[in-house]
Amino acid sequence: RMEPGGVGLNVARALARLGRPVRMVTSVGRDSDGETVLAAARADGVDLGWAEISPTARTATYRAAFDHLGDLIIGIADMAIFDSLTPAAVAPAADAAPPAEAFVMDANLPAPTLAFLAEAANGRAVAAIGVSPAKAVKLGPLLARLTYLFVTRREAAALLGGADDSILPTRDLATRLAARSAGHVVVTDSDKPLAAAAGAEVHLFPPFPAHVRSVNGAGDALCAGLLHGLAGGRGFFDAALSGLAAAAITVEAPGTVAA
Repeated sequence: RMEPGGVGLNVARALARLGRPVRMVTSVGRDSDGETVLAAARADGVDLGWAEISPTARTATYRAAFDHLGDLIIGIADMAIFDSLTPAAVAPAADAAPPAEAFVMDANLPAPTLAFLAEAANGRAVAAIGVSPAKAVKLGPLLARLTYLFVTRREAAALLGGADDSILPTRDLATRLAARSAGHVVVTDSDKPLAAAAGAEVHLFPPFPAHVRSVNGAGDALCAGLLHGLAGGRGFFDAALSGLAAAAITVEAPGTVAA
C-alpha cells in the first residue's frame, strides 16, 4: 500500500488537522508521487506557497515492511531530492516568516540548511526531529540553538556519541541531551515510556493504550501533538500528553496521519 508521508509532511498535516496554520517548505519531483504529496497536504489545509517542484529529481520515497504486530522490520529511503533545499533555497521562506511562527525542521535536510534555519529563527522557537541515528548527528552542533528536540533512544545515543550511551535509560539520555542544549528534549523508546526533559527536570510518560495497526508516523504525530499543546498554552510536560494522545490515535489508523 502506498501512502503520502514523510516526517515533514506528517507533522505538517497533523498540525493542520489540529487547526494550526502551517507553511511547508519542501521539494517534490514532477511525478505522480509529488502530485500525491502535494494533494494530501493541500487537502488538509497546509500552505504550499513555498513548495518547489523539481523538473529533474524524483520525489522522496520511503518503503517500509511491518510485522503482524505493526512494528517496523525494515525501511528503505530515497531522500536525495532534499539536497536541493540549500540555505539559499529556504532563505526566502525564512525571511518571510512572521515573528510568532515556530520553525519545525527534520534531519533529512542538509547540515548547512539546518544550521542556517537555527540561526535564521532569530528568537523564534525551533523544533528539530532526528529522523534516524545516521541523520540525527547533524543536529549535534545545533543543540544549544534548539528549543525542542525529538529523538528516539537510538538517535539520542548517536547524538551523544559515548560508548555506553546506547545502553542508558531514556531518562539519562534525555538528561544528558538537555544539559547540552538550551531547550527541551523528548526521547522515545518504542512501546516503553518516553522521557521528557526540561533542564534538570525529567518526567517519564508511558504510551497511551492503543490497538496498533502500524507504528509508521507515530513519532511525527507525537511531535505535532506536543507542539499543538504548546501552541494552546500548555506547559511542556502537559503538552507531552497531547503528543501521546496524537501518537495513540495515529498507530490505530491505516496511514501515517490519523483521520
